[in-house]
Amino acid sequence: MLSSIVAVGDELVGGFTLDTNSHWLAERLRLLGHPLKRVTAIRDRPAEIVEQVRRELADPELTHIFCCGGLGPTPDDRTFASLAEALGRPLVVWEETRARIERRVKRMHEAGLLDSPELTEGNLRMARIPSEPKQVFKNRRGMAPGVVYEQDGKSIFVLPGVPLELKGVFTEELEPQFLAGGSAATVRELRFMFAVEARFYPLMRELEEKYPDVSVGSYPNFETKELVIRCLGLDSNQVDEAIEMVRRRSGELGMAPQRSS
Repeated sequence: MLSSIVAVGDELVGGFTLDTNSHWLAERLRLLGHPLKRVTAIRDRPAEIVEQVRRELADPELTHIFCCGGLGPTPDDRTFASLAEALGRPLVVWEETRARIERRVKRMHEAGLLDSPELTEGNLRMARIPSEPKQVFKNRRGMAPGVVYEQDGKSIFVLPGVPLELKGVFTEELEPQFLAGGSAATVRELRFMFAVEARFYPLMRELEEKYPDVSVGSYPNFETKELVIRCLGLDSNQVDEAIEMVRRRSGELGMAPQRSS
């Protein structure tokens, strides 16, 4: 069960905003047993959003697709309209979401945060979603809803781009209903100080051949002078065997690990 993320926003592609959403989702999905195949950041361009969503739908390895961002009240928020085109569904006003937004606007007006209690066109944009959703999630920290669609045997989750809202919808609504019961990958790490990464090359090639289902990577940190060797896979026995092979062979090379996890 592989997943993908489509992160929408000119601010991401232009380098103005760090994409912390994808980083957070990647960790959560790995722990929940739905690891990522890829993360793609694209601009707020309808044609590009449509093209990318269709590319994800055409990938036979994917079961879950997460589209993040572009659900707000301004004209540059184009994800829902683009998704409707990609899925071949009309945009509709989702009444439950419209009513929730209306109640929120009235509360904000009563608190002196808005000049008028009436819904604006911008407010209504957030309630217009592609038709026939499998479920519309509540957003307790904002107005734009989270939504899930079923298409071509895949689940497409649409989440707001504001990090606090995305995390709230994901953990409170989406995760317990749609992602529970998965098997998380096993991760083992060895950490070396002042180790030369290139010396691990023959060993890592050998590990790739002996344990093809275990992902083995080396990650140097030039500031701390630490080198991390990480093994990851669904078969915990294979992962344990692979990391033990690294421990044993590195010791033979005089590079005993400082710590493991």
